[in-house]
Amino acid sequence: MDRFLQTVEESATYRLLSQLNAGIWELWQGSFIGNAFEALGAWIRHSFLASLFVGRAYASRSAIAGYLRARIGAEQELAPSQRWERFLLYFVVVFVPIELWLITKLPSEVKYLGDAAVVLLLLSTAIRLNRAGWPLRRTAADLPVVLLFGTAVVSTLWNFVPLHIAFFGTRAYLEYYAFYLAIVYIPFADSERRQLLVWFLVVAGAIALLGDAQKFLNVATPRQWLSAAEKATTRAYGTMDNPNTFGGFLMLTLSVLTAMLFTKVRGGLRVLALAGIAIGLPALLFTLSREALLAFGAAALIIAVISDRRLLLLLVVGLVLLPIVDPHLLTRFTNAFSAGYITTSSTYGRLLFWSKGLRAFLQSPLIGWGPGRFGGSVAHIYGSPVYVMLGLGFNPIIDSQHVQTLVELGAIGYIAYIWLGVAAVRAGLRLYREELDPFWRAVGLGLAAGTVGLYIQSFFASLLETHQVIVVFWLLFGMVVWRLRAVQQRKPVAGEEIAR
Repeated sequence: MDRFLQTVEESATYRLLSQLNAGIWELWQGSFIGNAFEALGAWIRHSFLASLFVGRAYASRSAIAGYLRARIGAEQELAPSQRWERFLLYFVVVFVPIELWLITKLPSEVKYLGDAAVVLLLLSTAIRLNRAGWPLRRTAADLPVVLLFGTAVVSTLWNFVPLHIAFFGTRAYLEYYAFYLAIVYIPFADSERRQLLVWFLVVAGAIALLGDAQKFLNVATPRQWLSAAEKATTRAYGTMDNPNTFGGFLMLTLSVLTAMLFTKVRGGLRVLALAGIAIGLPALLFTLSREALLAFGAAALIIAVISDRRLLLLLVVGLVLLPIVDPHLLTRFTNAFSAGYITTSSTYGRLLFWSKGLRAFLQSPLIGWGPGRFGGSVAHIYGSPVYVMLGLGFNPIIDSQHVQTLVELGAIGYIAYIWLGVAAVRAGLRLYREELDPFWRAVGLGLAAGTVGLYIQSFFASLLETHQVIVVFWLLFGMVVWRLRAVQQRKPVAGEEIAR
């Protein structure tokens, strides 16, 4: 890979593109629009909202923020050039989990703020790399993403997919890879990265607490979330528009918290892990999400086998107590195997859509029918000739990332999708084995176990395009890849302090 990059850098095409890039950047900086954006950025960086994340004065007045910063060893100040990037990172991890709730309270255009933040992070990362001479090093996610993207391009051209559909369909797979790149390449200290993860876990805990409240207050939920045979009236959904999305979000978060508990983190981090599990696990149960519970069960099993076998006993006890904690859970699981549910699903549900999808895959098995053509929100909005071919008189949501990827990108795209998951699991396990710090060991193990859970749940949901879930995956993946580099270099990390 290094030889390939050296060949590219020495080519005339690369030098020409570098000169063109430098010229465009210089023109942008001197233009009215460029100056306007710079002024807007400066105003935002010094606004009260930004001070919530980067202001030393505000943090010193906040006892809670001060305590958290002290417990995880966070620095009090960042270089001015990094404050804007830090604000964007915090904005993404705080905004995306509550995005769907905000849409119900504010104009619907607010949903584009998360996308805009990701784009700005990508631009900021590109500018930083350009100034540093593009010191690129291959990361664990790069080759799977390149294969996935390349398959999407070839499939688009082969199937004559309209460009707007191809763009949105490909974005559904890879948008938050840009977020991952920012986490890997923006040079934040170890302590700052710890703080970002801790803040995310605190936000996730607050959202989980809302899910608990929805259950105890018996908040009514739409009947389509439950079958006629089920007597439950409430499925917790937190700040999200679907209990299964909420379940996936909690599954990944609880994987990290559980790993933190059993890798023996200390002090405030241990309190955070215990509190997060105490709040988040009931919320996960209250979603009544079969796939999310199954996914977390698999993740917890992996954590138990790798880190502490005592967790196996807790899992057995939990399975016994589940019907007591919430009797609707047992009904929910057994109903999935009832004759009535199977009949309904075979005539207008997952089993029908999956069988139709596999039929479409067999007709174009190598590169599929093109991104945005089957199963996801893009095909649901714009329609698809694949639906017409299959005799579906409507635009269904297929509820399976595996089936959707097979149909849209064929066997090659599906291999890339599986490769991405394997790469995340391997990176997480490698960090767990090579790292000495319990906090980062927990993050690595949480990523590995959570990714297995994510891919299990993805049999029953399209999660790559579900921002509230996939942002957690890319956040953890980026942190693990960054930390692995520090471990492999065997050099002290700037600002590193081991949490006690």
